[in-house]
Amino acid sequence: MDTDTIEKHNQTLKEVSRAMFGRNAELMIIDPKRLTLLTKNARYFKKDTFKQLVENIKKDQRLSSTPLCRRTKTEKIEVLSGNHRIKAAIEAGIPTVLIILLAEELTKDQQIAIQLSHNAIVGEDDPNLLKELWQTIEDIESRLYAGLSSDLVKEVENVKLVSFTTPNVFTKAVTFAFTDIEEQNLEAVITELQTAATGTTYLAPMAQFDRFFQMLLKIKKIENIKNGSMAMLKVVEIVQQAIRNGDQS
Repeated sequence: MDTDTIEKHNQTLKEVSRAMFGRNAELMIIDPKRLTLLTKNARYFKKDTFKQLVENIKKDQRLSSTPLCRRTKTEKIEVLSGNHRIKAAIEAGIPTVLIILLAEELTKDQQIAIQLSHNAIVGEDDPNLLKELWQTIEDIESRLYAGLSSDLVKEVENVKLVSFTTPNVFTKAVTFAFTDIEEQNLEAVITELQTAATGTTYLAPMAQFDRFFQMLLKIKKIENIKNGSMAMLKVVEIVQQAIRNGDQS
């Protein structure tokens, strides 16, 4: 792409930039060799990681994200965020890159803050999911393109995937059959109990069921009742009496 073509495209990008950023920034196509890199950069790449970045850019013939730059007082364009990408683009022989050029003047503190924030504000990988995704890549070249460092790959390979299953809770179900009148009577008692209760519901242990079942058997024996539902109705009568005695006291 010659200089005139670049200038023509940049004029078009200025209109797009105004719509996106107002007058605060503009998109620009530029030769990466014309950009000034930071002399101090807290973010570093290991040699093999940077080499893989160069190979990725060489293969794609583009950057995967846009570097953020500013114009210095001497009219140089300095890279605030994306220094390694620009270095890799130069090494990969990419003739032009797209950048975001800030129009506003920045203090030294603001420049450093932007640099550090772009380096620091990153997410964290879920090691189990990272391993799962890594193992689904079958092509060696694609694994290299993923850009995981050798240390991180070693950590990923050592992750043990653990599956969790919900334990089966043993329960017992008891069914009682009532006539319409008996059902209404039972619902009235339950309503009274809910009114008297604190409003908190508890899950009772199996031992409570055993006590309840033994109580039903005892009532059936004392009252000479053969039917479970009739025994339950007797329990309802006892509860009603207890509620009335409680009100009287």
